[in-house]
Amino acid sequence: MCSHVSVNIVAHYSCMVCISCYNDSNKIIMMNLQPIIELYDKEVDVLPEIHSRGGGAARNASGLVYENLIKRTCDELGLNAKKNDYFRTKEINGKSLRTLQVDWHVYKNNKLIRLVESKTYLDRCYLERAVTDFIKLSQSPDVPNDAEYSIFAGQDACASDALEYYKEYFKHETGKELTIFFVNPTRKRSSKRPIYEKEFRGLFNIDEVVYNKFIEWLN
Repeated sequence: MCSHVSVNIVAHYSCMVCISCYNDSNKIIMMNLQPIIELYDKEVDVLPEIHSRGGGAARNASGLVYENLIKRTCDELGLNAKKNDYFRTKEINGKSLRTLQVDWHVYKNNKLIRLVESKTYLDRCYLERAVTDFIKLSQSPDVPNDAEYSIFAGQDACASDALEYYKEYFKHETGKELTIFFVNPTRKRSSKRPIYEKEFRGLFNIDEVVYNKFIEWLN
């Protein structure tokens, strides 16, 4: 398991291939990320065919592309990313609900360290909902105080003032930073250039710099 990442890019294709990191014994381990990138590319490549069967299927498959990328990255880092991992709400007058979750709860050595919401694109409504969920999670007795929070998305569909407001709102309510990663090189989303249209495929490669930062954040 990697406890620290040193972003030494060993080889390139269209994206980073290998990075070096240190495990808990301070031993360098080389991690090959190329298979993860290739699986991401394959899943994006088949989206036009899925879209031909219906828009709903394409939207679902597009979301899974980014969720799968997070999961496979965690697996390669030796982290345990869990789904449907429900936590209790803050107790009020002796009552609470076990209803809190986001897309991925990431554990290291059986301790929750990161909470990640995944989106194909992030608009204001998605952002507001994610921030609300994160605030509730930060108040949960099940979530460690040092856990960190992130949104991992392909593209940005938010106005800049909304993006900054909700980051500040989260910090005001929790005292914590909200880290947002837009992992596709074309940051701003256009509904006229969707991920499932073959002619726009190049907009949805992985931005290696942002992906590296996400890996550093996970560790």
